[in-house]
Amino acid sequence: MTSRPARPAGRAALAAVAALAAALLLAPWPAAAAPKPRRARGIPATLTLDGQPTQVRWIDGDTFQVDSGPLRGFSTRLAGYNTLETFGPVHRIGEAGPEVLHRVALAAAPRLAAGRWTCATLGRRDGYGRALVSCPDAAAALVRAGLAMVFALDGPADPALLAAQREAQAARAGMWAGGVPPLVLTSVHAEGEAGLGAKGAYDRVVDARTGQAAARPHRRRYQPCEEVCVGEPPLRSCLTYVPFARRYRDRPACLGPAPRG
Repeated sequence: MTSRPARPAGRAALAAVAALAAALLLAPWPAAAAPKPRRARGIPATLTLDGQPTQVRWIDGDTFQVDSGPLRGFSTRLAGYNTLETFGPVHRIGEAGPEVLHRVALAAAPRLAAGRWTCATLGRRDGYGRALVSCPDAAAALVRAGLAMVFALDGPADPALLAAQREAQAARAGMWAGGVPPLVLTSVHAEGEAGLGAKGAYDRVVDARTGQAAARPHRRRYQPCEEVCVGEPPLRSCLTYVPFARRYRDRPACLGPAPRG
């Protein structure tokens, strides 16, 4: 059987399909959608740092990120006091439980962001590489409200801060609502934990009367969500152990759901 030649209309249709396919192949691929910018962490505020108005973000009650000026991009640690951990309900102080104390911890940064403070860099860094900064009025405000405690590492505590702390303790304000244990745990680190270096595992305790902070070396291997305590009931202090690597990712159940935003 003799095949019939393709009709001109058929050849034109095939040519059109081929042209369309070539055009699709040669056309540039659409650009991938730009990832959404990550929300900047912290509460924006302005303070005076080394004599200059400076934009900052309060990460918690004793840390801010610098967003303008010569130290832009630096993280700072305020000297002389310490606030409670904000990553979850992990503290127990006297008869005040973790949920109550977590609310105390979360109240510190908004209190600072609402004020205007004069601060100065101290020309040195802490063990995490953060610039150490002194903000005396901010420290006094938090300590007097029971949102922070005096924390002295390299010498005696500021007498004015200690006086403010005694006022807060007498009033059972903030973190002292459940009583005043002789010692307060401010950090715990397990044997074998990453990043401890040659110094090894230790717990940090602070004298609630003098504000003196001290490291207590040990060889214990705490498990995530294990509660570590010092002192005797009812005036004891406890801190739930969660390694840093799991505080914000792969959070254990004891921390509850991750905060939004």
